[in-house]
Amino acid sequence: MKRSVSVVIPAYNEGEELKTTIADVDMIVKRSFDDYELLIFDDCSTDKTGELADELAKKNPRVRVFHNKENMNMGYNFRMGIKNAAKNYVVLLSGPDSVSLNSIETFMGKVGETCVLSSYIANQETRPRHRRIISFLVTNTLNLLFGLKLGYYFGMQAYETKIAKKLKTTTNSFALLAEALIRSIKKGYPHKEIPYYVRKTKGTSTTAFRMRNVAGIIALALRLFFDVNFGKGRK
Repeated sequence: MKRSVSVVIPAYNEGEELKTTIADVDMIVKRSFDDYELLIFDDCSTDKTGELADELAKKNPRVRVFHNKENMNMGYNFRMGIKNAAKNYVVLLSGPDSVSLNSIETFMGKVGETCVLSSYIANQETRPRHRRIISFLVTNTLNLLFGLKLGYYFGMQAYETKIAKKLKTTTNSFALLAEALIRSIKKGYPHKEIPYYVRKTKGTSTTAFRMRNVAGIIALALRLFFDVNFGKGRK
């Protein structure tokens, strides 16, 4: 059977950087898969991200673009990406411009080795101190609540598409990555976690730990804990 993948890429005010990101991802994915599609979700950008995405789609038939009429947050884009994925595997690519190209290529090369593939940051020392602290607290809290030993819940993820489409997801926030991963593991799907390396930045900001995303993670963790352990989310 041919290896095929749908790569979901949320985009908000990426500007010209979107061209570089898509070119890099396209180059990597075509080396690893027989068939693929790149699903770009323009999350109601206020710059020319949407127009640039449409231009890329005109030049590359592998690119499909979706435009949100209002800003829906990253989790919504991933949910819609899974819904629209047409290939055998679906990759949720969070912040590809901050991940080393070698790491993306390594990750793509391992897609298909297991039903669920996730990743953790191997060079945490390159991240700002406050982000390391928040990440540490969130990761260890989730591990404690759900009896897991993961290194990270918000890195690149890949699923068999038929599995991803069956997973119950309830949030539009960044926390969806944690929800999908926890639910899939608790359902007993084979899982593997591999390291990846982030690029050194020059103090650029990230939307990953906006207050609404942190609040979303907290709310999701409480709701998911009761659902998985006492509700219909149990195996």
